[in-house]
Order: sequence, then C-alpha cells, then structure tokens
Amino acid sequence: MVSRLNSQQMRFSVSSKIILLFIDGVGIGLDDPNINPCCYSETGIFRVNETLPCSGNKFHIDAQMGVPGLPQSATGHTTLYTGINAPKLLGMHLNGFPNKELRQILRKYSIFVQLNKNGFKCKFINAFRPIFFTTPEIFTKLHMSATTEMNKYAGYNFSDFHDIKSEKALYHDYTNKENRNKGFDLPLFSADKAGEILARESERYDLVLYEYFLTDFAGHAQNLSRSIDEIRKVENLIIAVLNYMNSDNTLLIVVSDHGNIEDVRTKSHTTNPAFLGIWDKIPSNEVFDFTSLQDLFPFIYYKIIGRLPIPRTAEVV
Repeated sequence: MVSRLNSQQMRFSVSSKIILLFIDGVGIGLDDPNINPCCYSETGIFRVNETLPCSGNKFHIDAQMGVPGLPQSATGHTTLYTGINAPKLLGMHLNGFPNKELRQILRKYSIFVQLNKNGFKCKFINAFRPIFFTTPEIFTKLHMSATTEMNKYAGYNFSDFHDIKSEKALYHDYTNKENRNKGFDLPLFSADKAGEILARESERYDLVLYEYFLTDFAGHAQNLSRSIDEIRKVENLIIAVLNYMNSDNTLLIVVSDHGNIEDVRTKSHTTNPAFLGIWDKIPSNEVFDFTSLQDLFPFIYYKIIGRLPIPRTAEVV
C-alpha cells in the first residue's frame, strides 16, 4: 500500500467478479517489428508504447523477482496464484510443472483454495481431453500444471469436452481446431464465441480463470508470422470478453508469467517484464502497486473478498 500513484499503480474498486486470462509467455519487449510480433497488434493491447483500449490499464511486472536466470513457468504460475515469491523459495526458476515444495504452497495458499475457504466460487474453465478422465492412473505418476493442482486442491471439478459442446468451457486452443484435426467432434469457436462463453460463465462464479499457452509455443518456435497470428488471436479474445462481460460488476485481468514471444531472436524465455492488463470500470480509494508477479494475488483477493490477505513470504511457508 502506498499513498502516491506512479505509472505502476492504480486505484481500483471492490468488484464482485473477475475474469482472469492467463496468456503464457508474453513480455514487454523492444518496439522493433523485425523481432517483436507485438508490434503488429491490431488493437494496441500488446504494442509496447500504446495505452490499452476500453480504458484498460497496462503494467510491466517483474518476473525475475530478485532471482538470477530466466523466469520459468512452474515458479511463475505459483507466484501469480499464491502471491509468494516461488523462485526465492526454491533459490531458482523452475520450468514445467510444480515440484513438491511448490505443490505444498498451492495446496495451502492458492487463490482458488483461499477463495473457496471464504465461501466464494471459482472456475478453471479450461477443458481436458478424455484421457484425463478415462485413464486417471496416468496422472498419479505425472506432475500437473500449477492451475490443475490448485483446482484439485480446492476440490473443484474439471471441465471436459461435453462442457465445450455445452458452451461452458474452452480448450486451451479456444477455436478447437487442434482437437478437430485430431478427429474429435467439437464445434469450431470464433474469438467472439469464446469471449461470450467466458463472459456468460463469469456471471455464475466469483473468479473464472482461462489459460492460453499457444503464445509461448509460438515464441519457442521463433516464427514471426505464427507469433503475429497468436498475438492477434489473443487480442481478439480480449476484445470479445470486454464486449460481452458486465463491466458494472466484473473486471478483466490479462496477465503473463514471463517474456518469450516478444523476441523471436531467442528460442528461450526472456528477462523482459511480463504483461499485465486490467480493465476495471469504477476506481476506489484503495491503491495497489504492481511491480512483480507477486502483486496480482493480493489484488484479486481484495477485489473479491473485500479485505487484504495476510502478507506471506517464502520464509513462512
């Protein structure tokens, strides 16, 4: 909490509902169209030096958090969803899926678990393939993503392909092209339809989370054309959500965990700040300071519950 505002701070109202879009691997890079596909953003959402449309607020958040090396997914996701500096706890950035220490944090401190304990409803709207449900023994031996773990620890159900057909869930490729190409009988969704689904489901829950990973895949591929397509695909989804959601009682958050796609010169992640965009209609007197991945959790907690969480650090876990 601070008394004066700067470019990384904003006053926000207490709102009853949040749509959280996690977009993997989108950092704030150089304003160079030769290396940065974000320069081709058609709405201005991901352009380096442009303000967000629809009165949104853009922030550059630190993904390294005092730990040398390239930011990675396991520690980045855990930090976003718990507010605890996971790289500092482990002494390194961990890629892939959470290890035992990170799973323990998610089990106790994740936003899903904390909101559920306080009587609020969350939904992880990403749908899983049939093998997730028909062959569960596979997943007792394999680690899962931070979001999958926290959804499990909160005791929530997982969405399946039936939920996609019922327009209550989305695959991580919201168009369903990937699964249709594999022979699954699923409808073809546009960005507009996916945004409509997210907005409609947000009326039934306090927090709806959707995760999109194809941006990170495109960044690792170092393909400028593919990366431009992914940036535009994501921003079309964001605009659709903004068009459909009830902004009187719902806010939209778009956040990433680390840089990648914004620099096609490298196959790896980057140390660039991660992207954070917040669309909130009515400001309040509460001030939040957005400087790192750690700052998202207390903001979401406050917006939904109406009070700030107890501060926690890696040392007290």
